[in-house]
Amino acid sequence: MEQKTYIQQIYDLLLQYGPKVLAATLILFVGLWLIRRITRSMNAVLVKRNIDESLRPFFTSLVDVALKVALLLVVAGQVGIETTSFIAVFSAMAFAVGLALQGSLGNFASGVLILLFRPYRVGDLLAAADHFGEVAEIQIFNTVLITDHAKRIVIPNSKVTEGAIVNIAKGSEVLVEATVLLESTTSLSAVREAAEEAAARCEWVLPDRPVDVAVTGINRDDMKVDVGWWTLGEHYIATSDFIHEALRDAFEKRQIKLAKERRREGI
Repeated sequence: MEQKTYIQQIYDLLLQYGPKVLAATLILFVGLWLIRRITRSMNAVLVKRNIDESLRPFFTSLVDVALKVALLLVVAGQVGIETTSFIAVFSAMAFAVGLALQGSLGNFASGVLILLFRPYRVGDLLAAADHFGEVAEIQIFNTVLITDHAKRIVIPNSKVTEGAIVNIAKGSEVLVEATVLLESTTSLSAVREAAEEAAARCEWVLPDRPVDVAVTGINRDDMKVDVGWWTLGEHYIATSDFIHEALRDAFEKRQIKLAKERRREGI
């Protein structure tokens, strides 16, 4: 009699939970198959849209994990397990982790935006967060710059995106400028000739772009003159260093004098 009671209990349990378990198992396998198809399709779309290689695994993994967590909750609910408490615990843990990693998450989000929208690329010259140098690496949390003195500067991505970004891209034409303070009696034609002669000595100046010479300020004793040469982005630093030395030599040759009282603000 007791044995029949045990068998009856097992039979009742099978009737009660058997269909639910079978349905949950079917949902689990079909769901996993669909998730694999979705992640593969998403990866193909990211490749087609030329999304950065360092971001593609992250996005596909994020979608994969999110869909699998949702699938497990659906399966648990199908079996009859109460999922409300699990969701509440998971939400509390996510909130606590978010508060603890607030700064890192900000850098991470900024890194994702940088890699998605590409305001600059590796090899470009970048001025951001009071630093200037060539972009050596774009990481998910940091951007690494190398200065012309071979110093390595690691800038958190949130610091890069919170302010203005000055980007000098490789292959782009850029104007290199030098500001000089000259005596007000200086001949502008002589200044222009000196600037053109100095530019002719520079191997990085673009020959099809004219030398820019413009008076940006003048008073009784002196005048401020901007001299500009066009070059490519990858030669910006070398041209910027060369322009000052070359102008100094060309000015001395033509006896063009800097304003005495403000000599330190010249070349």
